[in-house]
Amino acid sequence: MPAKHRWLNLSLAMGSLALLAACEQKTFEILPPIPVEQLEVLGVQTPIKSVHFHDREGEGLLVLSRVDGQATDPDTEEEVDKVVLKATLYGRTASSDAFKPRWQSEQETTCAGLDLDVDFYTDVSDVSDLNKDGVAEVTVASHAFCGGGIDPHDIAIEMHEGQAVYTITGQSLITPAGEEPFGGEREDSASLKNAPPVLRQHMDEVWQKVYKRPWSDASTPADGEQDDDAE
Repeated sequence: MPAKHRWLNLSLAMGSLALLAACEQKTFEILPPIPVEQLEVLGVQTPIKSVHFHDREGEGLLVLSRVDGQATDPDTEEEVDKVVLKATLYGRTASSDAFKPRWQSEQETTCAGLDLDVDFYTDVSDVSDLNKDGVAEVTVASHAFCGGGIDPHDIAIEMHEGQAVYTITGQSLITPAGEEPFGGEREDSASLKNAPPVLRQHMDEVWQKVYKRPWSDASTPADGEQDDDAE
């Protein structure tokens, strides 16, 4: 009987450890959205997108916002249009605590008397746990253009995972009918080149989804031609 009891106690202990391990593994989840009025308390006036989540580091809140305004060109001293894109990750350890910024990424674009097109790619800017380690990956993608013709857009994609940051910067691909394509250059950060395969694959998938978009968005209303590369 004593031996049987010891086996039973060992089984219960192993079962408890397995349950605890399963609970610890399930540390990432997307939470219900934060109301807009609560985002305004954080000082965000024009939120474009927010993602509320929980991971191994606690409760997190990604907020994408945009501010349009004017600036003075330091060379000409003329007023120019200005757009500032901000991606901010807030965090807190308990629901009763106030959200505090963990990091902020800011992109400023100025443009004088030309077409200005700056925005986030909201469909691919999101939060995930690709490698299932309980630490969220925060992906933010955006584009910027200032010009008077058909030129490439500057594209920036960054992903934060804890303290690590991975980036892709480059230009959109322009494919005029009957002409050679141009643009489409891309540069990966050293950190991305050395990142785990699942993270490199994710960043490449985001790039493949967005680097042809500005051409189709700009050309379709202007000349009515259909862009086969839009898909």
